[in-house]
Amino acid sequence: MNLVCASSVSFAREAFESLGNLVLVPENEISSQSLVDADVLITRSKTRLTPELLKNSRVQVVGTCTAGVDHVDLDGLRASGITCLSAPGCNANAVSEYIVASLLEAHKKTGFRFENSTLGIVGHGNVGRQVEKKAKTLGMRVLLNDPPLAERTESKQYCSLETVLAESDVLTLHVPLIENGPYPTRNLIGKKELNSLRPGAILLNACRGEVTVNEALLESRRSGQLSFLGLDVWNPEPDLPLPLLKVADLGTAHIAGHSVEGKVNGTLQIRNALCEHFGIKEAWDPGPLLPPPSFSELPYPHTLDFEKILIELISSCYRIDYDDALLR
Repeated sequence: MNLVCASSVSFAREAFESLGNLVLVPENEISSQSLVDADVLITRSKTRLTPELLKNSRVQVVGTCTAGVDHVDLDGLRASGITCLSAPGCNANAVSEYIVASLLEAHKKTGFRFENSTLGIVGHGNVGRQVEKKAKTLGMRVLLNDPPLAERTESKQYCSLETVLAESDVLTLHVPLIENGPYPTRNLIGKKELNSLRPGAILLNACRGEVTVNEALLESRRSGQLSFLGLDVWNPEPDLPLPLLKVADLGTAHIAGHSVEGKVNGTLQIRNALCEHFGIKEAWDPGPLLPPPSFSELPYPHTLDFEKILIELISSCYRIDYDDALLR
């Protein structure tokens, strides 16, 4: 079996070399010509996976070591008889940690506190569930909105979007970009929805920039309807709208899920899926390859203020304000 793998995939050689003849290619150099003899293609999100890319190759399986599949023509690949593997949830914990760090930035600027605050989560998939778990642990009341899941499960835990907007102190978005069907998400949060939030609410978006309306975000932050706006995603990318970055209290370069663990999880999930697809019984443990943590323990801060404790502990491990400064 011949495998072509983007060199940007974490631990690509260690993960896939034993499965066949492996060729590593820089992701921006993956082309029809580089895939002529390939049976399997493994990438990340910079490669647009389409039937056109694969038409002159033997490729029957593609794997993207990412949770999102916006860069994949799923219908086209399916019609061409090509199997597509992805890694849903691989970076869910990383994104949920980013949300906690964002709320601590909101505390610095607005005085927001976790206890007795209500968090509205729009999108209750892998990321939304991780965010819910952390929010409840931190003392927040949580409201959930996910119409497709509500319909499929008939669960009473889901609220209407109107209820979530009206009752939330913080709104955080974790939906995929869906263009069609009964529950499209493009422009899901516009002027009407933002005006339905409690005055001074906090809005965080770490899913897709197209889910919100830029002009409505600008107006809501400038008017004070939003007291804090945190954005990791933009519409468009990478040529993000600079006026929106200017009014955002926190702005980062679509990096919420880019932890070491998240990327390695993506590699592991695709490797496991390939082994299952081809009937290969060979386990791989990336654990010994991971770098040691920067700290084995942290000194407990000498304060009784809960948010200040979290700020001191978490900023020892991750400075979200550095990522904000890098983008600006």
